[in-house]
Order: sequence, then structure tokens, then C-alpha cells
Amino acid sequence: MTTAPTRASAPELRITLSDDAPLEAAGAAVRACAQGNGFEAERATRLQVVVEELLRESRLREESGASGDIEIAIEFDGNNLQITITDHRLPLTPAQSRHLPSRRLLALGFVDRLHVGFEGALGNIATCQLNLASANPDDHLHEAMLEADVPDAPDAEAAEIDVRLMVPDDAVGLVQCVFRCYGYTYPNPSMYQAKAIRKQLESGAMLSVVAITPSGDIVGHVACTFEFPGDPVPEGGKMIVDPRFRGHHLAERLSLARAAMAADHGIPGVWAEAVTNHPASQRLAIQRGAAEVGLLIGVGPQGMLMNGMPNHEDVRPSLIAVFTPVGDLGTAALSIPDHVADHVQTLVDRLGVTRTFDHAIVAPTRARSQFRTTASALAGGIEIRVHELGLDIAERMGDTLDEYLAMSPSYVHVHLPARDPSAAWAVIELEHMGFAWCAWIPDYLPSGDSIRLQRVTDNPVVVDQIVCARPEGEAVRDFVISEWTRVRHGHLTATAT
Repeated sequence: MTTAPTRASAPELRITLSDDAPLEAAGAAVRACAQGNGFEAERATRLQVVVEELLRESRLREESGASGDIEIAIEFDGNNLQITITDHRLPLTPAQSRHLPSRRLLALGFVDRLHVGFEGALGNIATCQLNLASANPDDHLHEAMLEADVPDAPDAEAAEIDVRLMVPDDAVGLVQCVFRCYGYTYPNPSMYQAKAIRKQLESGAMLSVVAITPSGDIVGHVACTFEFPGDPVPEGGKMIVDPRFRGHHLAERLSLARAAMAADHGIPGVWAEAVTNHPASQRLAIQRGAAEVGLLIGVGPQGMLMNGMPNHEDVRPSLIAVFTPVGDLGTAALSIPDHVADHVQTLVDRLGVTRTFDHAIVAPTRARSQFRTTASALAGGIEIRVHELGLDIAERMGDTLDEYLAMSPSYVHVHLPARDPSAAWAVIELEHMGFAWCAWIPDYLPSGDSIRLQRVTDNPVVVDQIVCARPEGEAVRDFVISEWTRVRHGHLTATAT
């Protein structure tokens, strides 16, 4: 068995900004990197504005005896352009962080993700990010659905197609394949840029399988995509099949090859999010070994429309979380509250994995929690990954919600480390802040399984028209909705003393 390629961490550009250097010079360099990596001029300029504001905020902080220089790192993995700004000036307090002018720029959609905070010995760190795909965030599990006027390929020609791992030299051919399938309507713009595709492959952010004709044309593709370096479980998607070759079981061949690729790279499983206004994408995942593990209420962008499908233009659609085991998921003891035990046991049995449960409500021994927050103004949501649970988890979550108040997030998701003995305690603590059960995802975090909680705000959602592909999905849907309803109405589980 081989291991997954190491995600590239070397920045494209590093800048050290002294007190006397014009911050506009760094902003111009950021803008140039953004445009050079395929971002349109308007988005690159908005990123420049955010970076210059972050630098201005850094300079206004009091120097603490250490170097007053500001370090800037620009990284691009083929999909995400991230700018990291570090200073060692007076530590930023949570209250100060909540009222920074840069927060308003996030709320206005100048960047897709923004986080500013004090990170101990590492100093004050600000990160902002643009995503090539964020011009249209509808990149959920789906198949190319466009009708094609081209004739079907004969069986003999389809039988000669080679399905293999994708290499960077295939990038131009994949762009052509995307165009043949979607024209210019594919929802992930990075798939139209050969440089971005090559970067994702070289960095390990994306592992892909392609289908190639004897003449060298790429006529199919499917991928595993990692959101962050170190993630053990990628998102599955980007299934594309040339219209001429549909009906020849090419999607099945690609899926089987992707599963083999994932196993060869030591990937234990693949997760995805399937739309709930029709069951087709859910069926595709289930046919390939997936099981429903959660429901994400109101996470789709409001007004997202799918041609020929039932739509609700004035509400945010929900998504079914599915998980496909492809490798060894091992054994683990999970800390979960008693009131979700039967539900999770059903999911564990369905996936055929080995998990034991501890329902004891045990407070953490640490005083301070450690977590990572990312916010997407375009998607309208916040995702928080908890690395270590501390007694201050509720207080820190409250500070984070206040910090992003200007963004008016439609939803907030929290990933808790299920193997932490205090995870059950944290679930109940966060219920009092409006967080309800969302999903269980095996090995989603570097520490292991994730308990995913959701806090849905007052934006309109429709849950009585969520379509599931089978009764098992309906059971997951009904449980998550019942938990969400219970927490919303204040019927909370008592916290043990």
C-alpha cells in the first residue's frame, strides 16, 4: 500500500514587510499572484483590498519588543489561494478580533474565508482565502446531465477505453472533456484551467482517475478532493463522462478505479453531499457502496436552481451526507450522548465498521479548547473544526459567533473529535447554544471520527419536502430533523454535574 501524496506546503511567494515598506506593495503582489493563478481581475482586486486592510490592522497593534516585521505567505493548491499574515506584536484579544474592519469585508463577500486571531507563540495570524470554485458553490455530488446531439460511441470503441490514474500532463485534455460535457456551465471554474488542475494534482489536493481513448482523448473523470492538508478522508465528486460514451458503464468503471486508487493510497473512505430535491445523485452513491450518515439543513445557497428539477427559489436547500468505505476504518471508542446511541449504532452497522460507545458525560481536563474556524461569505456559513476540547468550549463558540455576526451566517457547523472522552459532554454543552446533531463521519478528522453539529439560523428552509432515495435515508433525515426541532424548541438534554 502506498500513501497519499504529501500536500505541498511551500508558498508561491513570501514577503517580509518592514515598518517602512508600503503595504500597497504587498497588496499588489497578492493581486498579481491571484490573477496569475486564474482569478478574474475583480476578485483579485477585492483580495488585494482585504490583504491591505489586514496589514493595516497589524501595523496598528503595539509592538511588544519582538520584531515589528510582518510576514506574508501566498499559497495556491490549484483551487484555493490562501494568504497568511503573521506578526509578533501585542496579542490580539477576542474582543478586538470581533470588531476589526476586515470583518466587514468578509461580510461583503470580498473573500471566501477569513480568520484573524492570536495563536500563542506563533503570534497574531490572519488568513484569508479565495476559492476558484466559489463563483458557483453548487459542486455537490452529481453527474453531467446535459443532453448531447452527438451520436453514441459504438461498443467496440468504448471497450478500448483505458481507465487509469490522472497525471498533470492530462490537464489540457480534462479541460476539453469538461467543455464537451458542460460547455461553460460546469459549477467549478478550476476545472476549466489546466494550470489549476495540474497544481491540485501536484500538491495532492486532488487525486483523479481518467478514462482515455486510444487516440488520447480524455472522455471521463472522477476525483477525491482534500479540503485541508492532513485530512484522512476526501470528498468524492467531479464525476464527468463524455456524452458520446454514456450508457457504456464508464461511470461504474471510473468509480471502481477511484475506490482502488483510494485504497492504494491508504484512504479509509470518501464522503460526499447529495442534493435532496431529487434522489438520483443519492442513488448513484448508494449503488457504489455509500450509506447516508447525516443531513445538512439549509446549507445550499438560496436560489440554487437545477434544470428540470423541483426547486424552491426563496429557501436554502438541504443536503444528505453520504459516506463510502474504501479501506480499513479500524476500531475506535466514541464518546456520544445516550440519546443518539441507537441512531449512531444503526449507521455503524450499516457501514460494517467496528465502534464502541461511551455515554459518560465527562468534562475535559483542559482549560482551553483548540479549534480552526473558516467562514465562507458566498456560501453563507461557518465551519469550526475542534482539535482539542476544553472547559471553555461554550464560551469560545460564543465568541466565534459574535466575531462573525456581521456576516449573518445562515448556518454554523462544528466538528467535534468523537474519540475525545469529553465529546458527549461537548454535544450537550453546545445544545444550549442551539447546536443540534447533524452527522457522524468516520475518520473525517485527523484525530478520527467526527461528530458534526449544526446551528441553523432564521433563514427560511424547507424540510418537509426533502427527498430521500430509500427508507434508510429517510430514517436519517427524520432523526436529524427531530433533533434540530427539539433543540430549537428548547427541549435540551440536562448537563451532568
